[in-house]
Amino acid sequence: MSTIENTQTEAGVVSTLAQQAIDPVRIDTGEVYAVADGMGGIRVVDTDAYALSPRHTSASRTVTDALSFVTYVNRHQRPGTEVYAHTSSSSVVAVIDSHEGSDSLPGWQKHKLTLGLEHTKAWLAWTAVDLGAKPSAWMDQQQFAEFIEDRALDVIEPDHARLIELATKFEATTKVEFGSAVRLDNGEVKFEYTETVGPKKGNKGGIDLPKELKLGLRPYIGGPIYYVFASLRYRIRSEGLVLGIALQRPENILEAAFADIVTEIRDGIEEKDGRPGHPGIADVPIFYGKP
Repeated sequence: MSTIENTQTEAGVVSTLAQQAIDPVRIDTGEVYAVADGMGGIRVVDTDAYALSPRHTSASRTVTDALSFVTYVNRHQRPGTEVYAHTSSSSVVAVIDSHEGSDSLPGWQKHKLTLGLEHTKAWLAWTAVDLGAKPSAWMDQQQFAEFIEDRALDVIEPDHARLIELATKFEATTKVEFGSAVRLDNGEVKFEYTETVGPKKGNKGGIDLPKELKLGLRPYIGGPIYYVFASLRYRIRSEGLVLGIALQRPENILEAAFADIVTEIRDGIEEKDGRPGHPGIADVPIFYGKP
């Protein structure tokens, strides 16, 4: 090893030993310091983690309904707060510490709130059997009857008694042979069948199937209820009758539900804490898009 290298090494050791010999020194928490790294360089030490509170707010929160979103924004909003609504993903994001605009200092954009909407169990149940989304979601008579019985309270038309009667008939006619389906003047379909087993073998009968169901569904938890129409479909196959449900334009319902939630957020922000006449934070802009 050369003399120069030896000198540099010895100088580094001496410097390190000298630093280690310094007595403890009180520092101001929350400040940033430039200190020697013991290798001839400088490193930055940030003591923000030891302060009573951080210099900048940093948070990423998620709520699941509009009321919680509005309450949080009203509690934490600042002059630069802005909201972004993205329709296709049904998400709303508030950037609490965003940029204030022209002639103002930029914001750190470290404090964000996301509205993560969640579908209700009723909406998930009906969309799970939607032939429009799942072409293979056909049900046999027993499966159809059980589904109708389980979700009868979601149906507004036909009435509950008619619906339960329909489910009961499908449960009772699993040992029959369906011969034809006739469309009636009122749009309903009449299934004609013949008993194939038991003492009633050879007896004929019929089941009237409504053209569609009128549902009252709440797409998102905490959101409003909407009328949704579901067309009833059928196929007569060699193995028997199969039935299905096709929701009519559920995507339009979701878009309308999201738009109403954004309106609720805007109105809630304008009327802070729900108190009429309160100035609120009506200057908080809502943009359609992503931050």
